Amino acid sequence: MPLAPVTIPLQVLDTAPQRPVFAQGPRSLSSVRLLRISVTDRCNLRCVYCMPEEGMHFADRSDLLSPDDIESVARVAVDVGVESLKITGGEPTVRPDIVEIAMRLKALGPSDLSMTTNGLQLRRLAAPLRDAGVERLTLSLDSLQPDRYAAITGGGRLDLFWEGVEAAERAGFDRLKINMVVMRGRNDDEVEAMASLSLERRWTVRFIEYMPLGDSRFTVPGVDPNDAIVENAQVARRLADRFGELEPVARPTEAGVGPASVFRLPGARGRVGFISAMSRPFCETCNRLRLTATGELRSCLFDGGEVSVLSALRPVADDNALRTAFAECVRLKPEVHSARGNRAMSQLGG
Repeated sequence: MPLAPVTIPLQVLDTAPQRPVFAQGPRSLSSVRLLRISVTDRCNLRCVYCMPEEGMHFADRSDLLSPDDIESVARVAVDVGVESLKITGGEPTVRPDIVEIAMRLKALGPSDLSMTTNGLQLRRLAAPLRDAGVERLTLSLDSLQPDRYAAITGGGRLDLFWEGVEAAERAGFDRLKINMVVMRGRNDDEVEAMASLSLERRWTVRFIEYMPLGDSRFTVPGVDPNDAIVENAQVARRLADRFGELEPVARPTEAGVGPASVFRLPGARGRVGFISAMSRPFCETCNRLRLTATGELRSCLFDGGEVSVLSALRPVADDNALRTAFAECVRLKPEVHSARGNRAMSQLGG
């Protein structure tokens, strides 16, 4: 029998901290709608906001969750009410059994199965992933300029990205989401050009405030990571100045259950979205948990609240123990996330 949802009374928050606080995050399992499943901490790019210059120490492949492990956790997630599953990394397409994992997750019957990827492997994987049951793709794109794209990503090729986009559309992924991490002095002069991608295509171009997570080239001694943050209110004003007043879009009409505020440029076929974790934390409506590639359920991208599920998976999966882990993890959600996260994005799946 599934455990009854755990509800803990929320305390009134002091409204005078240094950072904006809008409400306390939900700590009931009934509020969780999305499980982000990281299948690897490895990546074929080295983005400046994600990894330190000297590189990352990745987990041994033997320590990663197996397809059986991932399926067991996701099965219980769906059983306790999670509606949407999102496959993430690192870069999920570098895992050789990614199509098998997608097939197993789809067979669990989630209302939505999606994947976040840098797109560089979609030339060969878009069609197999679609056939496996992946319904939507979110692609990372931080510059439209080949040299700058290479600099931000540590050598990535923009032409391979666009080949991946073409393969994705041929496979039937016709409503792509494009994520741009906006960084002051690095790519913030491209927000208008990026938004214009939504004019003729049914894509949702989303602007994400840079989030200081773990160690990166923005978090080294002598560098203030806050200097890289461009608040989305500024981006929205620039887009309105360039294209005209942004038209609000009813959030339920946008696929997925993410935190983006969604708008449309005048006359556009697609949409633009804003994810403003730094300037306007959305903790009060947080509806997600994260599963790391090494077996921790995590309540918050920034602040941890980790519960290991390994003992509930091995030697054999124990569904009751996994349900308890979900209930415990959601109780650990912070009232509002901190100014800097304690683990790298590639270790958490975004």
